[in-house]
Amino acid sequence: MFIQEKNLKIVFIDDDKATNFLNKHIAKNNDNISSVALLDSGFEGISYLKKCLNGEEDKPNLIFLDINMPAMNGWEFLEEFYTLDKMLINEINVIILSSSNDPSDLSKFNNNDKLLDFIRKPLNKEVFNAALMKVMELH
Repeated sequence: MFIQEKNLKIVFIDDDKATNFLNKHIAKNNDNISSVALLDSGFEGISYLKKCLNGEEDKPNLIFLDINMPAMNGWEFLEEFYTLDKMLINEINVIILSSSNDPSDLSKFNNNDKLLDFIRKPLNKEVFNAALMKVMELH
């Protein structure tokens, strides 16, 4: 899949509304982003991706995923994510975006070769742009 400029679709999954507001602002100010979806739980993320499979939503190129969320945390989201249609999940890059300093979270990230990066909150323009470059280099 070749990603063209001005065509990246981003999803942020984070239960913190202030963080989502900041992330959306950063993403919307990038010329390569065509759409941004803000989801406030892992359950919403899975529901959104199932809608992508049904053609009800546009498939994202990149998901920024928080780890520490109630009900379904980021790791639980990933367990569900990996059970979805392989063609879908193989075309979506996932970056952990978390404030976690828990060594077990970093260990889980290091043992998961499907994740693109582990970024510490808060997101800023430079880090966001570097993450986009990684995604575009893969495609």
